[in-house]
Amino acid sequence: MPRIRAEHGRKLSNELDVALAAITELRGADPRLEPAAGGYIEVELRPGTSADVLEWKKHGIRPGATKDRDNLRTVALYVPDNAREAIQQILDDYLSGPLSPKGNPPNASRVEKIEEIRRARLEVFWTDDPNALPDNPQHLMWWAIWAHRDNEAAVEDVCRRLSLRAASADRRLYFPEAVVIPVLARRAAIELMTFATGVVSELRRASDNPVFFLEDARENQNEWVDDLAGRIVWPGNEVPAVCVMDTGVNRGHSLIEPALAAADQHAIDRDWGVDDHHSHGTAMAGLALHGDLTAALSDRSERRLNHRLESVKLLPPQNMDPNEPHSYGVISQTAVSLAEIAAPERSRVFCMAVALVRGSKFVQILIFDAFIMLWFRSDEQISGGCRQACG
Repeated sequence: MPRIRAEHGRKLSNELDVALAAITELRGADPRLEPAAGGYIEVELRPGTSADVLEWKKHGIRPGATKDRDNLRTVALYVPDNAREAIQQILDDYLSGPLSPKGNPPNASRVEKIEEIRRARLEVFWTDDPNALPDNPQHLMWWAIWAHRDNEAAVEDVCRRLSLRAASADRRLYFPEAVVIPVLARRAAIELMTFATGVVSELRRASDNPVFFLEDARENQNEWVDDLAGRIVWPGNEVPAVCVMDTGVNRGHSLIEPALAAADQHAIDRDWGVDDHHSHGTAMAGLALHGDLTAALSDRSERRLNHRLESVKLLPPQNMDPNEPHSYGVISQTAVSLAEIAAPERSRVFCMAVALVRGSKFVQILIFDAFIMLWFRSDEQISGGCRQACG
């Protein structure tokens, strides 16, 4: 539905003023904390809109937790104090700036995708099970605090000032842009940390830390895997598929084999075989099929899969001639065709988790999830293929 420029612009401008004022109100809420240099507001976007539309790196404006629920997309947006004028100027230009030759106001591609702006609530940072967020301000538990990597020291400082227990570095999870820090605290303290400091970008239960499973003995790890495999309702052939275009997949793993038929494994060159020669493709297949395994391994409930796997091996084994860097366009097209010819009626999405390094003859494998790599690493041969020996 088209926006009414004046009405929509004034609405968002008023909402922004209220949301930013709420950030200011929290300054000095606790004398133990240093005044923050910014804070979060809550932005509701049109369904399907990427949170990246709100990012403005030049001014340090960046999205945090993003949630999709009830056909809405809600984003926790961090706004530095020195960027307030810039974000207000976006709305002012939208309201009163000259129209483009096509009749669009300035910044329409950003502003018209915003439904509402409001003061941030703790619920928007919580991306775990909604029912697991405690209502009682005095509820004590381990929280998984997600923060940008450059805020790790700030989180530690806040925990020290509030006398909160933060897990040591060997109990944290590190990603390229984020760090996950388990913190033992009451909800009231987490709210204070979130809204008075701006260092928290996302919240979950700390129980989703995989350390428990990874530190268990190898025989116990295999028991965890077999138990989960027995609780899964596996998909039939009629469901959509994720086609993993990578180093091949070793389907002998009990969490992969029921969802990957031998007929759905392909290779650009038949001489390469279809098995995984690197373990990355198997790891990506496990991630595409199950996502984060921690919650699934932690409970005993039935789990139903609504999609299956396909695999196309597009990277040669180490003892074969490497692909020519300029040929990856044709190779990718061939990989897509192999899957579509084998099962033309099936709906599918393609996952290609490799990238060509400019100026190099080698293809860099991008490791996206170290935990999944551990669970699906294939380093031990068993009958029917390669099965990962956890640990």
